[in-house]
Amino acid sequence: MNDEELRKQDTRIWLKDEKALTNIADQMSFLVNWSFLLVSVAFHVTAASEMVFRCPSCTAERLAACPMLTEPCAEIVREPGCGCCPVCARQEGELCGVYTPRCSSGLRCYPKPDSELPLEQLVQGLGRCGRKVDTEPPGSAEPRESSCK
Repeated sequence: MNDEELRKQDTRIWLKDEKALTNIADQMSFLVNWSFLLVSVAFHVTAASEMVFRCPSCTAERLAACPMLTEPCAEIVREPGCGCCPVCARQEGELCGVYTPRCSSGLRCYPKPDSELPLEQLVQGLGRCGRKVDTEPPGSAEPRESSCK
């Protein structure tokens, strides 16, 4: 083999090695990018699960747009959801739900006890305002350590 042929063969070997190195570098870059993406997604999912939804504040402009109450109320509450406007609170025994005005103080909206779809009842406004009931059975709370000995 003469020098020219050796140089061509060296060049071909070098090009093969360079292509192999480029291929390896591309694969590593791909893996690094995917790893970064997975870590970013995991971080955002964790951050989103810890995120608390807060209603926007009731500005003067929002309050000014509220209709006046036309009837006397035993208690005035804000409208459902993130609403700012005053509405009459529902009284004991009145229909209530997710999209209705809140129940009066000391009351809570309950679906019918025998309901097969309690959430559906509340979404449809078919619950009833009733006195708050402690749902935790007696004795189920963890015993507290006594500091007295």
